[in-house]
Amino acid sequence: MASRALATLRCLCHASSPGSSVWRSGVVPHAHGAAIQPRLRPAPVQLSGPALQQTIRAYASKKKSGKKGGKQRSNDDSDDAPPGDPVDMDALEKRMQTHVDWFAAELRTLRAGRASPGILDNVRVQLRGGSAGLSELAMVAVRDAQNLLVIPNSEGELTAIENAIRSAGLGLNPRQEKSTVVVPVPKATKESREKLVKSLGAMAEQLRVHIRRDRQDAMKHVKGAAKAGMPKDEARAWEKDIQAATDKHTGRIEELLKAKSREIERT
Repeated sequence: MASRALATLRCLCHASSPGSSVWRSGVVPHAHGAAIQPRLRPAPVQLSGPALQQTIRAYASKKKSGKKGGKQRSNDDSDDAPPGDPVDMDALEKRMQTHVDWFAAELRTLRAGRASPGILDNVRVQLRGGSAGLSELAMVAVRDAQNLLVIPNSEGELTAIENAIRSAGLGLNPRQEKSTVVVPVPKATKESREKLVKSLGAMAEQLRVHIRRDRQDAMKHVKGAAKAGMPKDEARAWEKDIQAATDKHTGRIEELLKAKSREIERT
């Protein structure tokens, strides 16, 4: 998924001139009853320092199927709970897990002080009659630890590709070399590492907020069922299950953040 959040962190990693304008992470839209594709909305921030990108190991987790009152929960990702249940716990956990999976995927694309093709994922190239994504016009490869190599499908698009990368707000200064475009990636500095850690922390908090919103929605269903006559003990059991799911997924966000922050600080 190409998202503005990834462009955000890449800008934080690669803005090389003081005061350059980059994208800051925004909120992840909340969805009910369907798998969510989290996105971030742009907002300008001021940033200085050279590039910083870092890698992360995939965060793997297994979703467990829950039971309550002897009934197997539905695997359907919707807000329609099984008969007699105020909340579909499988659907709730799936929504929460979507936030965790998205965060893990974003972190995997980041590398500290090393060239990574992913930093150019969101570059748009202006052509006659419109624009196109860089990936549609060229292949991006790693030339060495500090340089990317962009190989256009057509040599006639070399200049347009070079200009697009330079003006993408990533703090990169590409150059043409024969029939390719070479993109030097600045090394990491202490300042750029600190800014990236701070940005990741803000993104993680936004994701935790939306997991808690999922919790609030589920709690409302339980309270409604309690008002309709559900026994208090059963309502408390549902609330306990919902809170446990919330704690589990916010905890995974925190684990991912800490792991990435340690990797950044060691580079």
